[in-house]
Amino acid sequence: AVVSTQSTGDIVKLQKVQNSAARFVFGQRSWRGVTKLREKLHFLPVRKRIEYKLCLMVYKALNGAAPSYLCELVQRREPKSRNLRIDSDVTRLATPAWNYVATMNGAFSVAAPPLWNSLPIALWESPKLETFKDNLKTVLFWRAYDC
Repeated sequence: AVVSTQSTGDIVKLQKVQNSAARFVFGQRSWRGVTKLREKLHFLPVRKRIEYKLCLMVYKALNGAAPSYLCELVQRREPKSRNLRIDSDVTRLATPAWNYVATMNGAFSVAAPPLWNSLPIALWESPKLETFKDNLKTVLFWRAYDC
């Protein structure tokens, strides 16, 4: 989650390194487009890679495979008193009240729930870690490259 606090400038620098690696693998010049090269290598863009790591930490926390301090930061959404369709979904995470300082510091408890809640429900219910990782990368890859 430390990487999620990086400034946009730092992420751009990391993306440039990844782009250079893709160009190097294919022996391409720097002035050529790199998106298709990254796609052929199955590289997630840096921002999507950060999302991958955050979602992986949430999965581990929800399944007791993460350190206790992370498990404490992930809270399942509690149903409201009204009978809403969304309340029947117990795998959603509670999104904490907006906190400027926590948001600016890229707090795991603030950054992770919206990412987790945006994933397909079938992905949340993955029985094994390896299955979750494979399917998560596929979902993020599709989102990154509009597949």
